[in-house]
Amino acid sequence: MLKQLLIIFCIIGTSFAQIQQGGYPNYYDSRIDDINFIQIDKNNVVDRNFNPMVFQFGNEYDVNINVLENASIIQNGNNVTYLLGLESRDAYGIGINFNDFNLTKNTEMFLYDEEQTMFLGSFNFLNNKPNGDLTTSIIKSDRVIIEINIPQQEISDLRLNIDTIVHDYTDIKNYFNTIDSDREDCNVNVVCSEGDDWRDQIDGVIRVQMGGGLCSGSIVNNTANDRTPYVLFADHCVSGSASGYVFDFNYQSTTCNGTSGPLNQSVSGSTVLASADINSGPDFALLEMTSDIPDSYNPFYVGWSKVSSAPQAAIGIHHPGGNIKKITQESSNVNDNGYFWEFQYYDGRVIPGSSGSPFFDENKRQVGIASYIYTNYCDPSPDCYCDQQYTHGYGRFDLAWNLGLSTYLDPLNSGAEAIDGISISGISIIHDAYEDIPFDQSSINFNADVTTYAGEVVIVELYYNTGDGFVSQDMTPQGLGGIYETTIDGLYDGMIVEYYIQAVNSEGVVQTYPSNAPDNTIVFVVGDLADLYFNDFEADSEGWIVGYPSDLATAGIWEIAEPVATYNDEGNQIQPDSDYSEQGTYCFITGNGYEDGNGGFDDVDNGATTLLSPEFNLSDLDEVVLTYYRWYTNNVGDNGGNDKWVVSVSNNGGITWEDLENSSSSSISWEKKRFILSNYIDFTDEMKFKFVAEDISYEGDAGSGGSLVEAALDDFLIEYVSDGSGILGDINNDEMIDVLDVVLLVNMILGSESPNYATADINNDNQINVQDIISLINIILSE
Repeated sequence: MLKQLLIIFCIIGTSFAQIQQGGYPNYYDSRIDDINFIQIDKNNVVDRNFNPMVFQFGNEYDVNINVLENASIIQNGNNVTYLLGLESRDAYGIGINFNDFNLTKNTEMFLYDEEQTMFLGSFNFLNNKPNGDLTTSIIKSDRVIIEINIPQQEISDLRLNIDTIVHDYTDIKNYFNTIDSDREDCNVNVVCSEGDDWRDQIDGVIRVQMGGGLCSGSIVNNTANDRTPYVLFADHCVSGSASGYVFDFNYQSTTCNGTSGPLNQSVSGSTVLASADINSGPDFALLEMTSDIPDSYNPFYVGWSKVSSAPQAAIGIHHPGGNIKKITQESSNVNDNGYFWEFQYYDGRVIPGSSGSPFFDENKRQVGIASYIYTNYCDPSPDCYCDQQYTHGYGRFDLAWNLGLSTYLDPLNSGAEAIDGISISGISIIHDAYEDIPFDQSSINFNADVTTYAGEVVIVELYYNTGDGFVSQDMTPQGLGGIYETTIDGLYDGMIVEYYIQAVNSEGVVQTYPSNAPDNTIVFVVGDLADLYFNDFEADSEGWIVGYPSDLATAGIWEIAEPVATYNDEGNQIQPDSDYSEQGTYCFITGNGYEDGNGGFDDVDNGATTLLSPEFNLSDLDEVVLTYYRWYTNNVGDNGGNDKWVVSVSNNGGITWEDLENSSSSSISWEKKRFILSNYIDFTDEMKFKFVAEDISYEGDAGSGGSLVEAALDDFLIEYVSDGSGILGDINNDEMIDVLDVVLLVNMILGSESPNYATADINNDNQINVQDIISLINIILSE
């Protein structure tokens, strides 16, 4: 069976966060005696109020340390080294949370224990994030050294401030071999034979660190198969800012009796996209990592099923006690209990640290998220939980679906009831998409760099449509790595080209560029189309109407303004800081009010806000291309990702509408959107467009939608192709320009006739007014 796989644009060294960049610290092998060590004040403990089902391995302390101001300095020619020590007495290890982290292009940072038995790093500018955060893994020892090496001329751009540190009091990384290998454990190491049938799913389970607490989670697939780094775990594990969470991969033993695993595969940083509380829902939280997962970690994005009947079997994979990865044996006694699947494992137990881990059904698809578990497992004896039988609950995946999961895990709106997981095997298609090009030749070349991560490339095809439907054409290899090319002929001035590229490998994997084609395609114009209407909203908004009968928004109403950037508490941008136009400053925006430190001030609240275009006469046109630039964010807040951005077109003056966009996907950038309108609707003289941003309460939300919603619109353009009718000035289409056209033009200005910009905007200023009457009379007099 053919499986769509992701487009892998995994370029080593882009947006990597916790991922280390290689290198060696200058002073790791040389003991420096005068390093300034800062003693951590343990009175400043951070209370994360962890749920008892979270495994707490450490305490977190507020420190607020500016590294550069407190470090010892060593000058070596043009290079400078900063050395700073942190001491948290009796800690097995220390984790560091930077809240202002900006390394310059040639900076390298390392972290190591004073005994110089291990180091992390280097970290460099590739680890920088837009929000300025970075959280490290736990570094061995209660005395940890930070080393920064930087050229003198770059020091002014270097920023390093430590917000909190985590004091590990359990030896969670087993640096000191404190885990008793003889301790009875009724869970089985995943490397044992019991895990042989579940190797992919094992690669999809990770450990999640939230400050001094630990849970488990799964990397979960979506219908686009695009390897978006989504993490599914329990809402009761959510504590503190998700931007500081650390995700550990492959923390598992290489032997069946082992007690430790590799410690060098981590990613840090995430945002919460959707969640539901344990008391009012299936206790789930969906996160998105703010960095891609390196292929070297061999991640598996697990499949899922929305099955609503009790599964016939259950396999659990998890990190009990925050320790190495374990597998529990199957059970066939799964029962439905409201928002949860309830059962007892035959062998093995889930305990604190297991929270958030997946349970898989007999088809190897995730159907549940570990929720309520047994916590009194050490009384009266250390291993009592192995002998006790107790029922635990897993939040039901199917009931979490309409509480936010569907938005992200089915971005194609496919309606799929279940999907399989995917690994890093797949096809990469790298292609520079065409923008509008001048008409200076009758043919055009298409090329793409296509590689496969498994098997061989079997075929690469260009699918294109120039007005008569899609046709396919083979792209041929050029003997230059993975370059494939083809050419299409017969270009003419004003041709509209719609296309995508598709590749198939010998493993049966199918991939397209852009992803989700043919529903998602690239559109460009050869030469130039005639402009029917353009508005960059700099001069006026004549004919544009704010408001619709169904609008209930109490804030964030559409307005024309010069955008002012807003950010949430974690530093994520919500609203643009400028319009899109190259020469301009204004655009339509949903509420431009600003309050320092309040990202939710004047965002869309408690309902929808609607922007309506003027009415256009497109009835005499053969083809119309609509282009606009938009900004839309809704991914942060209490219910991020639940709300919709909808763009619609009507051909009956707004009585009925057809959607052009219906999406809840956010992007903190201006995006170009382009549509060939005949693909969606027939043309009449009553065409209108509608832009809706909403913050709406859905089932499962508490109060309003809760997400921070901002939208903006700029550079609205309608271009057209005509068979020759619609002569400028011949407003009534009688092939004559005379006083009857003047009468019709006056009626358009008065509003009793729909405006036709193609024939009635005589002076091409995107307005129909008295200036056009003057221009039209001059045409008549000249003839």
